[in-house]
Amino acid sequence: MALFDEATLTRLRRLRLAAGRVQRGGARGERLSKQFGAGQEFGAHRPYTMGDDLRRVDWNVYGRLGQLFLKLFEQPGQLRVLLVADDAPTMNFGAHDKWLAARRVLAAVGLIALEGSERVLLASLGRPQPVQFDGTGEARLLQLLEEMPLRSGGGNAAPLRGLFETRGRDSVLVLVSDFQEREPLVQLLRDARRSGVRAIAISIASEEELNPTLDGFSRLQAIGGGETKLRVDERVLQAYREEVQHYRQSVAKAVHAAGAAFIELDSADPIEPLIVDLMRAGVLG
Repeated sequence: MALFDEATLTRLRRLRLAAGRVQRGGARGERLSKQFGAGQEFGAHRPYTMGDDLRRVDWNVYGRLGQLFLKLFEQPGQLRVLLVADDAPTMNFGAHDKWLAARRVLAAVGLIALEGSERVLLASLGRPQPVQFDGTGEARLLQLLEEMPLRSGGGNAAPLRGLFETRGRDSVLVLVSDFQEREPLVQLLRDARRSGVRAIAISIASEEELNPTLDGFSRLQAIGGGETKLRVDERVLQAYREEVQHYRQSVAKAVHAAGAAFIELDSADPIEPLIVDLMRAGVLG
């Protein structure tokens, strides 16, 4: 399923153009050069895709492996935007699907960052090996996010500490999750803080989670198996809402204690206002 319709992509392109004008107006916009030259540092390789500049192909690697890879170069001060999706099974919920909303958020952030000539890395908790993108990787970023699967019910979150091994001072982490598996996420944010990485945690919830409309007898099916029959009335719903509010407050407190910013987002909310807020906060643009 496509992450955006054409109208939304058009609006995002306008935001990208705005971000590009901001970047070109200051020193940050010149941190990444499309040319090879003095002051650049080798960053990594990525596979060649149709339309890439052949001058950036590493022919030594081609000679050894018979495959085309591009050299990715960084200039001092270039921002690394680390996009991390929580692919837990609980994300697959809601009339406005949380998993779809999470991938849309990361795609929008990634597109704006690439327009600003930043380096973008994408990972998920179930598949922690990051994929790197440069200014020509927009279509590939969208494709990988569109195809990104959820973890199976028994899968565990994997450690992502490798994201923070270098360049922490010039990196920002954007983590999107429903925070129903809180501890590994908070640990990831702690690791980011210890490495000098700025972190933003975006918590996504669906309206059905926050304000359920159940009434009478309901059967609750756990992800790990088993079923519970429960009579739901207004007293039960009120107790549930209070528990949810308490849990959300405890998540916010834990995220802030880990040194990260915390944003709550309804899965039905549009993406553009969030992107504008991030740009205003200096995270993008």
